[in-house]
Amino acid sequence: MHIKRVAVAITSFPSLVGPALAAEPGAPTTITHHLMTFVVFGLVIVSTLLITWFASRSNRTAGDFYTAGGGISPARNGLAIAGDYLSAAAFLGASGLISLYGFDGMIYLVGFFAAFIPVLLFIAEPCRNLGKYTIGDVLAMRNRFRSTKAVSAVSSVVVALAYMIPQIVGGAVIVQALVGIDYNVSVVGVGVLMLIYVAFGGMKATTWVQVIKAILLIGASFILVILAWLPFGFRVPAFMDAIVHSQFVQAHVSTLAAAHGLQGDELGWRFLEPGLFLNKPLELFSLGLALVLGTAAMPHILMRFFTVRDAKAARHSVMWAMLGIGACHLAIVVIGFAAAYYVGASLISSMDKGGNLAAPLLAQALTGGPGSIGGDLMLAFIAAVAFATIVAVVAGLTLAAASSIAHDVYVGAVKNGIATDRQQVIAARIATLAVGVVAIGVSILERGQNVAQLVGLGYAVAASANLPALVLTLYWRRTTTQGILVGIIGGTITAIVLVLVSPNMSYPQAMRTEALTSALRLDAQLQKTTDPSARYKLEQRRDSALATAAKIPENATSLVGLKESLVTLRNPGVISIPIGFLLVIIVSLLTNDSVARGRWAELVVRRETGLGAVTAVDH
Repeated sequence: MHIKRVAVAITSFPSLVGPALAAEPGAPTTITHHLMTFVVFGLVIVSTLLITWFASRSNRTAGDFYTAGGGISPARNGLAIAGDYLSAAAFLGASGLISLYGFDGMIYLVGFFAAFIPVLLFIAEPCRNLGKYTIGDVLAMRNRFRSTKAVSAVSSVVVALAYMIPQIVGGAVIVQALVGIDYNVSVVGVGVLMLIYVAFGGMKATTWVQVIKAILLIGASFILVILAWLPFGFRVPAFMDAIVHSQFVQAHVSTLAAAHGLQGDELGWRFLEPGLFLNKPLELFSLGLALVLGTAAMPHILMRFFTVRDAKAARHSVMWAMLGIGACHLAIVVIGFAAAYYVGASLISSMDKGGNLAAPLLAQALTGGPGSIGGDLMLAFIAAVAFATIVAVVAGLTLAAASSIAHDVYVGAVKNGIATDRQQVIAARIATLAVGVVAIGVSILERGQNVAQLVGLGYAVAASANLPALVLTLYWRRTTTQGILVGIIGGTITAIVLVLVSPNMSYPQAMRTEALTSALRLDAQLQKTTDPSARYKLEQRRDSALATAAKIPENATSLVGLKESLVTLRNPGVISIPIGFLLVIIVSLLTNDSVARGRWAELVVRRETGLGAVTAVDH
């Protein structure tokens, strides 16, 4: 079978899962039909704005704004959860990792999916029975009201911003690459869109945007699967056998250290085995721990359980979400392997080191290639779906962060729970604006920087600060308010500090050494090469490496003044999560809180029966 290799120059965008650094936005694109691309993006944006306009007309109370009045059906809420959860990291990042490293890329998807098991078993129903709008409501059910509200809001905002900023940066670079709008303008555009969705449409508009995005993403993924399998007559064994025998795959695997000494089909089979990328067991365990446990305490995910009528509906929402997420993840696995076969890992990694362009490049390859109407249309469609994915996730995160600031800090900590619906809605919209301005500002400052570590930071804080407080409040009678406060603050600080001293950060000296080593290697190759064209290319690459090294001062350090990382783990979950739990447990054992103990019996009854769920935060 003829294998068609694609060649398209397009700006790479930040690696949201992989290890690559974000490329400086601004590279040209060879997409021919720019007007068509603009129209596709415009249709996606206009349709979501119309939804927001319709939803905004029914936002009258705080309950309407935060939870759509609790009237969302389980199926729709489940799709919205899937829309909230299926971020660019899953669709773009995981498919890219699979195209570069085969089996190892699938492990991320397993972690993302398995994360909903603890949510289903331990979190969804109790939160719906106890809470009203936010995690702070659940914690305040038995702990001291004002202090718990304020502290829980801080960790929730940190998680939301850490997860939000990489999404905004990725969305802006997609817009710049395909539509041609300047990066800074694109960031502001993405930010304004999310502000409109949340500030005017509230939970109803955000829900519909996420539902439509989930349907588009799942549909687009399965279209790519059908196109990829069509030449093989939809015979999966034949497709996988072709991957094993692919020259593209074998050539790429031969360059990886984990495949040293293998030849021919052995290289193809190695692509389907673990260990090409994730070859450190402790790192893998730490990553899995953060993914599985962090999801159970993500504020924008937990907030969705307050939008349905009861605990049963919350449980059914999780089941619908797992169905949508699982279907999409299966399609992403195929997309990753198909990209390795049809496009080739060398081209994918040359466009973006983390492989994030695998799905768009595959879409173009399967429908006519670069320059064709079909290829550019499909590329524009997949990119527009990826853009909708990013904007929907950002809207959910913005709503969660704004809810924490307005409902937990202003209404809870400042007003002691006493505020009219009008005051609450105004506070929520002001908080939305504040969150949006901060996110836009940081995203502009992060231009060309590695923002991948922020995703890991979001999960680490959620798992190390929010989860211990939530689980021990729900299931341990001895928990005290003091333990919750110390656990949230300590878990948040621990996760942030460990990320700041981890290999995730940029270390200028390591980058300088790598550039000099690369220059020496290229110079050695240059001495052995006689072909003028090859020599010219090697000289260009060597000079580029030397220029990169020259730009980095010999005394340059990381953001926190380090020349090298203090810990070897990229994801600190295996350290920070136990610390978070231990802080709550130890401080609770050393303190006495009559308020928390006195409310334990009421919490158990509400947790199991849902009695009084409407007034769960009224004490």
